[in-house]
Amino acid sequence: MTDFSGFYEHILNSFAAYPAIIHGDRTITYRELNERTSQLAHALLDLGVKRDENIGIAEYNTPAFLEAVAAAWKITARAVTLNFKFKEWELKHVIEDAEMHTVIFNEDIAERMVNLRPELPGVRNYVIIGDRRVEGMLNYEELLERSPRSRPAPPWEGFRDDDIVVIMYTGGTTGYPKGVIYTHDQVLSAPLEAMIRNFAGGLADLSKAPPQVFEGIEKTLHIPGASRALPWLLSRKATRKALVAAGKKAGPFIKWSPDPVMRATLWLMAKLTGGKVRMLLASPMMHAWAYNHALIGMIGGFTSIMLPSKSFEVREMLQAIEKHRANVLVAVGDGQCRPFADELDRAAAEGRRYDLSSLLVILSSGMALSVDVKRRLLDHLPQLIILDVLASTEGHYISVTPYTAADRELEKTVFRVSDMVKVITEEGREAHPGEIGEVAVAREHQGSSGYYRDAEKTARTYRRVGGRTYIFTGDMAMVDEKGHVHLIGRGSGCINTGGEKVFPEEVEEVINRHPSVELSGVTSVPHPRWGEAVTAVVQLKPGASAVDEDIISWCKQYLADYKAPKYVLFVEELPRLITGKVHYREIKKMVSEKYEQGEIAG
Repeated sequence: MTDFSGFYEHILNSFAAYPAIIHGDRTITYRELNERTSQLAHALLDLGVKRDENIGIAEYNTPAFLEAVAAAWKITARAVTLNFKFKEWELKHVIEDAEMHTVIFNEDIAERMVNLRPELPGVRNYVIIGDRRVEGMLNYEELLERSPRSRPAPPWEGFRDDDIVVIMYTGGTTGYPKGVIYTHDQVLSAPLEAMIRNFAGGLADLSKAPPQVFEGIEKTLHIPGASRALPWLLSRKATRKALVAAGKKAGPFIKWSPDPVMRATLWLMAKLTGGKVRMLLASPMMHAWAYNHALIGMIGGFTSIMLPSKSFEVREMLQAIEKHRANVLVAVGDGQCRPFADELDRAAAEGRRYDLSSLLVILSSGMALSVDVKRRLLDHLPQLIILDVLASTEGHYISVTPYTAADRELEKTVFRVSDMVKVITEEGREAHPGEIGEVAVAREHQGSSGYYRDAEKTARTYRRVGGRTYIFTGDMAMVDEKGHVHLIGRGSGCINTGGEKVFPEEVEEVINRHPSVELSGVTSVPHPRWGEAVTAVVQLKPGASAVDEDIISWCKQYLADYKAPKYVLFVEELPRLITGKVHYREIKKMVSEKYEQGEIAG
């Protein structure tokens, strides 16, 4: 039997000579990655890290992020993601909630950690990634340098079936970040099965893609004749059934295959895809979208390309695709793809073009991908497949809709009802055409177990319907006669801005502490790049005065910048319910009218 840490050890050994990570001008092979993760694992053991401990990792898209994750697994511990955008109180909440004793973090947030240190008596080890030195804190590279490259041998057993292997903190819809947990069996099967089964559902559509798509695949994988065979294979029902079956069996195969069989399988994967597929991770790996693809990509020996800048720069991304011949782009909807399309438009108008002929697939999730953005990208890049994915930290891939240049009538993304994905009404039944309900995904096929140390939230999200356990996503949707799912918004009022989730009451709490503010209500308006822009409606105290920037800068003192309002609307009296609470429906109506009249520039 192969446990999860052993499986990834096999992967790192099988693809040893191939590049695992490209970060700027630095290339790390799978062999080097294996050695560095072993060094870090030894260092963590020396620091007193025990079995099942949660290790915090607050880092940008760098090799250190993946090294920390893999090193934790090598000693049967967990690297738990920390959002590097968090303010001090947000970091404190997650560190305490996850009961962390060790935190690894980029030097950019060292000051926050120094300030928090007196309030975190449970944290024993602070490890800084970068050149900064702080008394009483350790340096990441120095830890690695003094540790052996051999595989560590901790004095305890490996992962058991029901052990928690992954905890990912997500903003979700209930204000404070919550930790989504994946057990050993789920981590072995859930991401891979969800991706394969959802991809299988779109094969018939992909079979109609233009020739450039299949020619690009043949060139990338170096498989003669693939461009002619693939359209036929993708159009066959037998192919789809085989993929679905493979998805269902992926986890058990990994778990129960003897080591010789696993090594032979990975050897075959190395011959087929090792070093051939390069995946650029534009989305932050602290979120599940890029995190999962980096880990899933390792199964095929893919190369993960990471941008050295600490914030998104579209020209840097396009130059990296061009320079490193990236084949797959993992991105966040309009937040990253709209600037992509805009830059291609500008380059074409100026008579300069990027060589993006290597790019074959865009995987988009986290926020909507608009019709006009899809159309422009496909016009510029006819070899492209755009996979518009409905996903969540709790449920991984929920549904996938593919688009190619052959799709002449592009429309707003719709997803499909399937045996895994349902829309459930408030009455707890499957929605009929025309009815509105909440999108739910069957947990037995894909997904997580619940929330770390929070049985109440777990019970609300993971619910039994018709004899099956479903993960309720919080996305409200309507089903049409064709079984298509049309998303209509978040039932909880959660705001999705650039792929980041913002809970209105959290922002209101901060605004209401401003000395000039009587009361506030937070909602959103449409935004061409961010999807939704956080918008505050503010009632000032009698005789007080304030301007937009006063409120915005105040929020940025206490909240991550993306949570601060982009627009502020001042009113004489805030709409309230008879109970005295903010009347959100009236606030939304007021803001929408101002937006439509052009008084709020979304």
